[in-house]
Order: sequence, then C-alpha cells, then structure tokens
Amino acid sequence: MKKVLVIGGGLAGLTAAAFLVKNKFDVTLLEASPKLGGRVYSFFDEETKTEIDNGQHILMGCYSETLTLLKMINASQNFHVGGDKKNHKQLVINYLDKNQKQFKLQSSRLPYPFNLLSALLSFKAISLKDKLSLIRFFIRIKFIDSTKLTNLNVNQWLISEKQSERVIKIFWEIISIGALNTSTEKASAKIFCDILKQIFWTDKNSSLIILPSLPLSKSFIEPLYSYLIENNCKVFLSEKCVSLEYTDEKISNFVTYSNKESMKKVYKDFDYVISAIPYYALEKLIDKNLFALKPDFKYSSILNVHLWLTESAASKFNFIDKEFYAFNNSELHWLFNKGSHWNIVISNADKFMGIDKEEIFRSILNELKSFIPINNEDVSCYKIIKEKRATFIPDGITLENRPSAETKIKNLFLAGDWTDTKLPATIESAIKSGRIAAEKIIYNL
Repeated sequence: MKKVLVIGGGLAGLTAAAFLVKNKFDVTLLEASPKLGGRVYSFFDEETKTEIDNGQHILMGCYSETLTLLKMINASQNFHVGGDKKNHKQLVINYLDKNQKQFKLQSSRLPYPFNLLSALLSFKAISLKDKLSLIRFFIRIKFIDSTKLTNLNVNQWLISEKQSERVIKIFWEIISIGALNTSTEKASAKIFCDILKQIFWTDKNSSLIILPSLPLSKSFIEPLYSYLIENNCKVFLSEKCVSLEYTDEKISNFVTYSNKESMKKVYKDFDYVISAIPYYALEKLIDKNLFALKPDFKYSSILNVHLWLTESAASKFNFIDKEFYAFNNSELHWLFNKGSHWNIVISNADKFMGIDKEEIFRSILNELKSFIPINNEDVSCYKIIKEKRATFIPDGITLENRPSAETKIKNLFLAGDWTDTKLPATIESAIKSGRIAAEKIIYNL
C-alpha cells in the first residue's frame, strides 16, 4: 500500500486525504494548529454560550466539487438552500435598503433559464431601461469568450457592456465582491465572466444559494475528520513542518515540530507528499524555482462582526425575518440572521484591519443605523473576527501565474485554493484543488 503524507488540515488537505483513503492509500495528515479546517471553522464562545463561525460561508448550486464531497462523507444533510423557506428551490436575495426599506431579487417558477430572466425583469430596484440593458448583457455572458477579457478588470468590462452605475452597485458588485473578495477595479474580468457562466448558465440549480444548517465545524470539518478516521487515516494536530530535504527527483524527509510533545519528528517513510498549506507558508520551505510558475500573491481581508441583541431589541427588529440580506449601496455587504444573533460580513475589508475592535464596532453600528434603527443599548454583546489574508486578489497577472498541482519534484503535489483551479479563492476552489492533487497520485500508479 502506497503511503502519502498530507501537510495541512484545511479543506484542501482534508479533501485530498479523503479521496486518497477512499482509494485505499495509507495516509498521514499533519496540521500545524490545534484544530482542523484552516479558514473554515467554528468555535464555542464562552461569553454568549454560542458556537460561532469564524466567518459566514455560503455555497452555490454550481459548487459541484463541494456537493460531491459532502455526499461522499455523508454530510449533505448539514446544508440547505437559503433565502426563502416557501420558495426553497428558487434564487432569492433579500436586500436591505436605507430608511428601513426592503426589496428582493427572486426567480420565478418558469422553466430555466426564463426563471432567471423573469427575476431581472421584475427587479423593482432598477429602471426599465436598466433592466433591459441588464438582461441583454446577462444573455450575452453565455456566449462571451472569456479569454478576450484577460486585460480588463471587472469594472472596465461592465462599463464596456453599458451597465449603468446603479446596476453595477446594486447587482453586479454584490456578486463580484462576494465571490472575488476585492474591488471591481482589481479583479480580473475573465475570472468573473467564468464564474457568472457557472452560476447562471450551468443548470436550473446552479444559482441557488446553499447555507450550512449547523456551525461550520459540525457541518464540514467533523464529518470529514470522521470519514478519515473510519478509513484509517492518521491525523496529527499541533505539528508544524519546519524543514524538508529534497533533490530534483523527490522529497526524502519532512521535519516537524510537535507543540504537544515539544520535540521534533522526522517523517521519511512515504511515497508521495501533498502540500496543502498556504503559499506564503510553503515558500519558506521550498525554492520557488521548483514551481512551474512563480506567483506573487497579494491578499484581501474579510471582516465578520457578530452582534447579539437584547431581548427587547430582538422583538423590536422582528421585521428582520429572512435568513440573510444583502445591503444596498453600503460598505456592509451581508447580514446573516440567526435570531437574536446577527453576523455582518464585509468583504474587501482592508480598511478595517488596522483599527481596534471598539472603533470597528462604532463604525459598523453607525452604518447599520442607516438601514435598521439600532442603538448601542440594543446590543448585549459583540465579537469581531478579522481574516487579514482571507483570499488572494484575483487580478490578471496572478491568475496567469497560479501553479498547477504538479511540481518539478516528482513526489510533491500542491493543493490549496491558490493553485490553478480556474476558480477564485472559495471553498469550491480549495476542495477542487484537493481532489486534483489526490487524483494526480491515484492515477500516477
């Protein structure tokens, strides 16, 4: 039985290990931190007695890699289509507008793709002229050759397609910033076009928004861990790779430092290695020249603000009764409603990273007041979670230089949402990268 060492216990490493054990490989997975999941995890907050996510993650119906993995590890039941319980097979995005107004974008029960076109036509937030322009462009996307967009950013592309400033703000930016986690001036038009094709032009379910029914660790990570253990994978936490030895042909050993045991360990007895650690961690261990390409990643942050409402405030704001909302024309992007617990998400949040938490809270609450009449007294507790290097910025140059799963070292393969999956840095990209790296080994025999 061939032995594989997987370095990194985020979704990419866990996925790679899952596919390998499914195919009867002897797998050892090492994770530097005391937990699995990487940037996808939840934790128990003692003050509020709540298990909260480090950041709200959503899936979409076009996430074929993710949905396949969830089925494989028997975790599909941990997720549901979000938006509207009465119309659970339709795309529904509820918007919060200023002065306590609300509106929605909702697909109809017409056959696909007319259900989506009717949603745009009935979208009350924009004028008839803008609707017609949006629909024309929406149809054109299906037939556009995205390779011709390589030198454009998202904003340039949208303007060239005669999308008005209001349509860009109220419709396209919600999708672009949410999916790419950067401004429309920085993100590549090519990758945005590619994901729009997947979301809207794959099938009738591809545009559905899918949410975890449980905290992230219970939805994703615990089922993955259980699957690995049931299939005899060995998992070690708090074990950080500190050095490795390799020739041009292969890696010969891995040296780790175990925080639990305060000692170094040397791993030699393996046939293959999958590195599923972040690029900035890997480049400290290995020469960049061993990659087929040499990326120069720049990163963008995400801010999650958790608010717990007082009992009286929860009653006062009972008009916030949908599972999630998009903010219209705001630096706030999403509100996920968990009853008396709200999770506000800001993508492309670099401006907040150098600010202390109390100042962030005041700033967020002040902006939130434009949409909901909330005051300091309505909030019993808050938590702020910063992910400073949440995703890489998918500009044109970076996308051209993402490395593939294979390296110049014959027994070393790469996984991670930063590898060349043709996707932005999403859960889907991480899982796809893990599956690709595993299959390079599986079919290499």
